[in-house]
Amino acid sequence: MGLAVEFGAGLLLWTLIEYFMHRLAFHGFAPHTEHHANPSDVKYIVAPLRLSLPGACISFGISWLIGGSWRAAISIVCGIVTGYLLYEWIHLRVHSGKRGGRLLRALRKHHYYHHFASDRVNYGVTSPLWDIIFRTVPH
Repeated sequence: MGLAVEFGAGLLLWTLIEYFMHRLAFHGFAPHTEHHANPSDVKYIVAPLRLSLPGACISFGISWLIGGSWRAAISIVCGIVTGYLLYEWIHLRVHSGKRGGRLLRALRKHHYYHHFASDRVNYGVTSPLWDIIFRTVPH
């Protein structure tokens, strides 16, 4: 695989990681419970380094196994980390209440449904892709 494909695979992989972490791990977990109780409090929007750093290390190991080389693993992890940073930025923007373009408004609507209507749907923050695939969007 080329660098661009590996990087793109990492970006896509991040959206899947985000979805499953949110759906399977975050709910019932202290910082995320606080985030739902105080959705606009920045200290509960951005993940603490003590949680994200081990995830990056695990991602590197898995990417090395999948990619078959250090170079491929670095390319994939660069995509994952870029996706993660975009996630943090988008999540901050969604909860900031500041106006945004059509995409931000759509992501905000999707995420706010999760917060204020049902926390059993709409797990994707950066993309509704996996919610659509796994049928966790409200009907």
